[in-house]
Amino acid sequence: MGIVVTLTLAFFAFFLIENQKEHLLQAKKKEIETLSTLINHAVINFMKEGETKDFHNFLNLFGIAEDLLEVRILEENGTVLHSSHKIEERKSMAYLFPQGAENTRTLPAVFEQEVNGKLSLSTIKTFQNEASCFPCHGNQKKTLGILHVSLPMEATIQSIRFNRTLLIISTVITLLLMALAINLLLTRLVKNPTRRLIASMSQVEAGNFEVKIDLDTQDELGRLAKNFASMVQKLFAVQKEVERQHRREISQVQHLASLGELAASVAHEIRNPLAGIKLAIQVLSKEPGLASDHQQTMAEIMRSIERLDKTVADLLLYSRQSPPQFQLISLTEVIEETLSSMKDQFQLAGIQVKKCFDPDLPPLSLDSEQMARAFLNLFLNALQAMPKGGTLKIKTGRCEPGCFQGHGFMVSEDSLPTNAWAEVLVTDTGEGMPPGVLSEIFRPFFTTKAKGTGLGLSLSRRVVEQHQGHIFVRSEIGKGTTFFLFFPIRSEKTKEKIV
Repeated sequence: MGIVVTLTLAFFAFFLIENQKEHLLQAKKKEIETLSTLINHAVINFMKEGETKDFHNFLNLFGIAEDLLEVRILEENGTVLHSSHKIEERKSMAYLFPQGAENTRTLPAVFEQEVNGKLSLSTIKTFQNEASCFPCHGNQKKTLGILHVSLPMEATIQSIRFNRTLLIISTVITLLLMALAINLLLTRLVKNPTRRLIASMSQVEAGNFEVKIDLDTQDELGRLAKNFASMVQKLFAVQKEVERQHRREISQVQHLASLGELAASVAHEIRNPLAGIKLAIQVLSKEPGLASDHQQTMAEIMRSIERLDKTVADLLLYSRQSPPQFQLISLTEVIEETLSSMKDQFQLAGIQVKKCFDPDLPPLSLDSEQMARAFLNLFLNALQAMPKGGTLKIKTGRCEPGCFQGHGFMVSEDSLPTNAWAEVLVTDTGEGMPPGVLSEIFRPFFTTKAKGTGLGLSLSRRVVEQHQGHIFVRSEIGKGTTFFLFFPIRSEKTKEKIV
């Protein structure tokens, strides 16, 4: 704004200075042109009437002051015959005729030239030899003399300089006053409100959501302050809600921690007697002569003991958050061993297992025992989802980081490595799960079955995340469920560090 105003005022100041200069020059030109015409007529009249004394007095009037008109009558060769300055008479001033005395008619009516070292406006007129002049001058000459009238420009130049200086000073003062006025307006309307707004924002940034933000203005900054105050109030309400949720979650975590300690204690107390009962049943089932109905009873007791043993193991595993012991192992072998341990259960349930393993999948840095437990829980979940039989499909492969978006899963970019991922898909043709259940299946102790602790899928998710992996689920009622597991394929240097 300052640059635009300065340039605009400078342009107009320059225009006014040049315009004033031009007007002064034009006025002086008209003045000297009019006076030279009058002087020319006066000289001719004096000469015709023979009033030489009055003529000299007339010329002397112009020599009273230096800044008045200078009048000279010269011969064609430049010799001064008569002058308002007596000192010039009988001297040659041929330089006054820039184009020669014979070409004076080609000169402009008024022109600028230096006279006696001073810039002047000059005009030249010739006295022609007429019949009335023959008695005194004869008829031999065509030109009797040359009238040279000059007006010194010293006073005019000083006036132009004074006007220029005055206009420049007034322009500078105007600019300073405008700058001061603009600065005062900006300070009052922009700087002070902005400073108050920044101070309020700093308090909000420091955590004070109860700060008052009101600029008492109706302009853009006032509306901005009102919108910011509204946003702060909403943030304050959200913060209160987040704190309330956080307190509730902490309370729930503490409750779960207490349950975990209790579960670990109970599981410890149950596991030893349970091992003794299991051993006793195994011994009794090998007694000779045991009736077939008693053998079936023993087998049923053993299955119940195995279910209790698994429940106790899940409780202990959930309560003990032991870090994984990484080793370079084959993911395919872990899955194969887990499926082999459940072979009989799949056959009894009428479930067909289809495997589609990628032979080029490299070894991964995993904890084989924890991974086996994670896959076991996933396979048991599939087994329970297909009470009337079905198909369980396990597929492994390699995928690039972009495969998350390809499946429609959102993952933070910070957790995406630069290399590839190992992908495992566990798909069953069971009953499927509604969205309400799907969003809760990884929550501890959540289950929709009459039997079970609800820890299986929660443990699987924790194991996968401890291996810097990701687990997702997608299900459709009546068509089945698919679990997506992703594990990072690490570079050789990273593998060495982990191992």
